[in-house]
Amino acid sequence: MYRAAIIDDDQLARRVLFRILDQHFPNIEIVGEASSVESGVDLITKESPDLVFLDIEMPDGTGFDLIERLPEVNFKLVFTTSYSDYAITAFKYSAFDYILKPVLVENVKATIQRIGEIPVLNEKHRVEVLKNSLEKKDESSHVTIALPEMNGFAIIKVSNIIRCEGERNYTRVFYQNGTSVLISRTLLEFDQLLVPHGFCRIHRSHLVNLKYVDRYLKTDGGLVELSDKSQLRVSPKYKEELLDKLLHNRL
Repeated sequence: MYRAAIIDDDQLARRVLFRILDQHFPNIEIVGEASSVESGVDLITKESPDLVFLDIEMPDGTGFDLIERLPEVNFKLVFTTSYSDYAITAFKYSAFDYILKPVLVENVKATIQRIGEIPVLNEKHRVEVLKNSLEKKDESSHVTIALPEMNGFAIIKVSNIIRCEGERNYTRVFYQNGTSVLISRTLLEFDQLLVPHGFCRIHRSHLVNLKYVDRYLKTDGGLVELSDKSQLRVSPKYKEELLDKLLHNRL
């Protein structure tokens, strides 16, 4: 059973979300609604919900401002937002779940089905990752990504990732310091997130950060050697794009 709060300045959106939750999810009890940062802080402080549906844009500030005003955040958090397009990537960077407006039954159901996987936010840094992504602060040297760990999330600079290697439904991420970690995301997801920041797919199983490519070798149809001395095969499918980026610096 979840005790949930809905914080959104859009009365219609609140009403629709309330009705969907009330009709389809008996395991969720709505303990209150709020329409601003100020009233949202009061509601959370009073009711201590364990699930909060939070709008990003409100008259007296943002959902980020609300989070910053709380002494601690010990609830599952789902953002409700009118953002689209680039916002989807932003939410993936920060590993937050979200419901796009207008609120639709199927979108709410998809989110609630994942409710057990939504972590309790135990650090505000991840909110900053989302905030910066939504503001398009995408200089590659400063971009960060939230990667799930056993007990939470690690906030990693994209520039510190050398390469990613797909392992079925998982991806092994290799860092500049010589360590690696296995993440429960597909390589395709990393491809979509990292290619805009100087990465290039070179093989069905390999995605590399081009700034760490030391040389291209013609051996065995094409290999790249990275700064960690690893040599990876280049698939014919990706060779032309790779060479174009390496030779013309089109990152």
